[in-house]
Amino acid sequence: MRIYRFIMMCFALAFSAAALQAQMRIIPQERLEAVSNPRHSADSADLSFAQKHIFAEPMNEDDAPKTFVYKFTNVGKETISIRRLTTSCSCASAVCHQAAVKPGEEAEILVTYNPKGHPGKFERKVFIYTQEGNSPSAILKLSVDVAQGADLSGEWPLQMGNIRLRRSEVTFISGRRAVETVSFINLSGKTLQVGCEKAFLPECIAFESEPVEHNAEGQMRITYDPSEPESAGTVKLILKGLGVPPSKSSITIRIK
Repeated sequence: MRIYRFIMMCFALAFSAAALQAQMRIIPQERLEAVSNPRHSADSADLSFAQKHIFAEPMNEDDAPKTFVYKFTNVGKETISIRRLTTSCSCASAVCHQAAVKPGEEAEILVTYNPKGHPGKFERKVFIYTQEGNSPSAILKLSVDVAQGADLSGEWPLQMGNIRLRRSEVTFISGRRAVETVSFINLSGKTLQVGCEKAFLPECIAFESEPVEHNAEGQMRITYDPSEPESAGTVKLILKGLGVPPSKSSITIRIK
């Protein structure tokens, strides 16, 4: 009886393995290669680049985005139109401010790389399309080496969009004028000025904040003036410019 069960179990395992293999799609190597290195379009020889592969200086994850310039010349006999540019990763973006390049004319492809959230060594690609279809006219490469950024979770424990804070609540004593300061660090990659939805604030609450450079510390000043009409209890101060919904970008103000 045990031998019979063992034989039946072997048959069941063999049948399951065969069914699984039948469901698996084996993608040929040439198809995988066609995705990462597609065949160029007919006019690819008309784009002459001074440099197609740039090796960036070492970066840090906390660095601001950097832009790299790829210069090229139209060496063909017809005007070339830059129809679209795509990149192999959302951390890189590409733009050409000159949509039509005449014969003998020079132009530039600007590639901006944002290292935030992408530590490690990578090669990013930019695909340039001048014709309809899936064949690019040129493929540019950008090699980056990004060191991991500082861990800010200890000193700045609260993440709120593109800033980190030490706290997200302030408390005032009813009838006693006071100013509370909420410090934050700007991780947006650019100069940032935090604003707020003042339409939702009672008249007794005022908000101020100055522009802050990337990776610099800023302050939000919240003033409570009891001489103005107030609403006792809890007030939500909704911040603007942080890149997240209002439900994830608010400071709680308590008036006791």
